[in-house]
Amino acid sequence: MAVQAQLYPENLGLPMCGSQDWLMSSILGIDDGVHFNLQEQPQHTTQFHQHQSGFQSLGLNNSNREASCSSTGDQFLAMESLAAELEKQRQEIDWVLQLQNERLRTTLQKETRQQVAILLRKYESIMTSLMWQKDEDLAMATKKTMELQDCLRRKEMEIQVWQRMAKENEGTITNLNNMLKQVCERVSLSSNGAQDAESFCDSSNRGDNDQKVEEKQSKNMACKLCNARSSCIVFLPCRHLCACKSCEAFLGFCPVCESVKKASLEVFLV
Repeated sequence: MAVQAQLYPENLGLPMCGSQDWLMSSILGIDDGVHFNLQEQPQHTTQFHQHQSGFQSLGLNNSNREASCSSTGDQFLAMESLAAELEKQRQEIDWVLQLQNERLRTTLQKETRQQVAILLRKYESIMTSLMWQKDEDLAMATKKTMELQDCLRRKEMEIQVWQRMAKENEGTITNLNNMLKQVCERVSLSSNGAQDAESFCDSSNRGDNDQKVEEKQSKNMACKLCNARSSCIVFLPCRHLCACKSCEAFLGFCPVCESVKKASLEVFLV
């Protein structure tokens, strides 16, 4: 390596005199202070020329090697430049692809939001219609419920009124029944007294028989409850003509046979 380093300048065209002397002294082992005459020693001259020829061939080989190294270096630089250019293009392509992906993602997001907004508006309209219909149904149901509650309250009030009237009528009926019993007892006593008087003075009362018959018929036609008005209501199903129109509303049974009144019929006597 020391020989090559010293021979490199000579291969570039530099003078060989000083270098050759130093190389010769180094190779042959001759000290710098020793001087010899080339003419007196021909064998050393021959050896020197041989070594010089070897050095020149070595310099040519080194030149070829340097040229090869220079060509390799140029190729390496060209490859580095190409690699840098490829890397730059790759980065540009990646940037373009990233930009396109970003644009595509933005476009897809925008379209998705638009589709979602359209669906929301559509379903919002449907839900609004359904809610409106449900509100109407609820309002109708509420109104119907209020009407039924009002009707129920009215019926309860009517039931209370009828119950109060029934209690009052029960008292009235009881009083009328008592009065009827008293009247019947009085009639029975009067009838017995009349029979005794008739047997005692048959001749004197014979002319009054027709009048008594009429009075009896009139009494039979009188209302069995008040004994004041004529009977004009027939009770069904027993068919007894035994009450006037005013008293019929207070009777739930026939005053003659005491059967339950299921219906009544008004008659007009001529």
